[in-house]
Amino acid sequence: MILNYYSTIGILALLILLIENQDILLNLNESFSVRAWKVYRKYLFVIIVYYLTDITWGILESYKLSALLFADTTVYFIAMAAGVMYWTKYTVTYLEEERYLFGRFLLHSGRIFALCVTILSVVNLFTPVLFTVDQDCVYKALNIRYVILGIQILLLLLISAYTFTSIARKRHAAGKWKKYRTLGLFGLLMAAFLTAQLWYPYLPLYAIAYLLGTCLLRASVIGDEKEEYRIMLQEADRRMEQRLTEERALEEHTAFARISALGGEYLSIYIVDPETEHYHEYSANTAYKSFGLPAEGEDFFNLTKALSRSLVYRKDLKRFMHAFTRENVLSEIERAGLFVLTYRLVIQEKPVYVQLKCAMVEEAEGCRLIVGINDVDAQVKQEQEYEKRLIQAEEKAMIDALTGVKSKYAYMEAEAQLDHQIETQSQPPFAVVVLDVNDLKKVNDTSGHQVGDQYLREACRMICQTFKHSPVFRVGGDEFAVIAQGHDYEHIDQLIRGIEELNRESTRAGGAVVACGMARFTDDTSVASVFRRADMDMYANKQRLKETGNA
Repeated sequence: MILNYYSTIGILALLILLIENQDILLNLNESFSVRAWKVYRKYLFVIIVYYLTDITWGILESYKLSALLFADTTVYFIAMAAGVMYWTKYTVTYLEEERYLFGRFLLHSGRIFALCVTILSVVNLFTPVLFTVDQDCVYKALNIRYVILGIQILLLLLISAYTFTSIARKRHAAGKWKKYRTLGLFGLLMAAFLTAQLWYPYLPLYAIAYLLGTCLLRASVIGDEKEEYRIMLQEADRRMEQRLTEERALEEHTAFARISALGGEYLSIYIVDPETEHYHEYSANTAYKSFGLPAEGEDFFNLTKALSRSLVYRKDLKRFMHAFTRENVLSEIERAGLFVLTYRLVIQEKPVYVQLKCAMVEEAEGCRLIVGINDVDAQVKQEQEYEKRLIQAEEKAMIDALTGVKSKYAYMEAEAQLDHQIETQSQPPFAVVVLDVNDLKKVNDTSGHQVGDQYLREACRMICQTFKHSPVFRVGGDEFAVIAQGHDYEHIDQLIRGIEELNRESTRAGGAVVACGMARFTDDTSVASVFRRADMDMYANKQRLKETGNA
C-alpha cells in the first residue's frame, strides 16, 4: 500500500506541474521572451523526468522487477543531479549574477556535480559504488551515495544563502525581495526534504518537495513575473502606438507641406473669360513658353486646339481634340465643379504626362475660367507601375475568376509543396486526377462564349460535387486537376466511376461531358510525373468517350 501511495504522490505532483506551468512548457503568451524563463523551462523538464522515474520506481518495486528497478534508480539519480544543476543555473540567471565570481562558481559547481553523479551512475552499472538492488528488490545506498547527497544538500543550502544575501546587496531591486526570499526558501525546502529522504528512502519526500517548491515558485515568482511582463508589454505597446501616432502626425504635416509646395508647380496657368474667350497668361515656365501660345489673346479654345496639333502626343491627340471644347469644359464644370483631362505633351522630343484642370471662380469683373496645366508625368508613371504590379498579382491570384475553383497558380503552389514532401519522404498518399471538358471549343464557336462559360461552370460543378474533400484546380482553358488525398484518395476508384456515371447522365440530358484520367503516387520523383500519367489516362478515356458516342 505504501508503494502504491509512493507512485500516486508522483502522479499527482506531475499533473499539478503540467497544469500550472503549461504556459512555460508550451511557450504560451511569449513565455520564452525572458531568458530566466527559458532556463526554468529546462528545469521543469528535468523535474518531469524525475517524477516519471519516481513513479516508475514505486511500480517496479511493488512488482519486484529488480533489473528494471536498478536501471530506473540509475536514471533517478541522474535526474536529481540534473535538477540541482538547472536550479543553480536558474537562480544565478534570475539574480543576474552570471558575470560575478561567486555566480560563476555556483554555475560550475552545479555542472561538475551533475557530471560526477552521471559518471558514478554509469560506473555503478558495472561496479557498485552508489547503491545496490538485490534479487528481492531491496534497495541499499552505499557510502558514496551518502557523500553525494551531503554535497547536494550543501550546494542547495549554499544557493539559498547566496539568494538571501542578494536581498541585502541589491537594495535597488526592492520590488524583488519577496521573489529572492522565495528562491531561498525553495532551496531550504529541497535540502530539508532531501535530508529526510536519507532516513526514509521508501517515502516520496523529494517528489513532495518538488511539488511544494514549484507551486511556491509559480505563486510568488513566475506568476508575478509573468504579470509584470504582461504589464510591461502593454506599456511598451502603448508607447509604440503613441510614437507611431506622433510619427503619422509628423508625416501628415510633412506631406501637407510638400503638397502645398507642389501645388503651384504648373507648366502654365491661364485666366479666360468664358463668354468672350479672351485670355491672359497668369504664369508659365520656360518650357511651356517655348510652345508659342501668346501671353494674351482672343479665341482661347480654338487657338489652343490649333497649337495642340503639333504639341500633343499623336496617340492622345484625337481624344484631346474631342474633349477640350468650350461646351465640354463648361458642361463638366457645371456638373462636377471641375474639368480634368490627362494627356501627353511632347516636351524635348519625349511624351510627358500632363493634367489640364479647369475651374470657374467669381472675380470682381465676373466669372473667370482658370485653366492650369500641371506636370504629372512622375505620378502617372508611378500609377502605371503600380497597376502593372497589380495586374501581375491578379494573374497569380489563387482563385479562378470564372469557375470559383483554385487557379493554375494555386496548383503550382500545391505541386511545389508536394514536391518538397516527396523530396523529404514525408508526402501523404495522394492521386492526381486530370479532367478535360469535352467540346468546349465547339460550344463556344456555335453558341457563343457566354454559353461556353456556363458549359464550363456546369462541368466544374460536376467535378466539385464528385471530389468534395479535395482541392479542384482549373489548370487550363478546359482542363481541371484534382489532388485527391484522405477520404477521396481512399475512394478514388469509386469517384472515377461516379464521373463516368455522371457523363452518361449528362450525355442523355445534353449536358457537359468530362474526360477523366487518374494516377496514384507510387515511386515518382515529382508530382509532374504523376500528372503526366493521369494526363495520358485522361486522353485514353477521352478516346473511349468518342468511340462510344459520349463525347
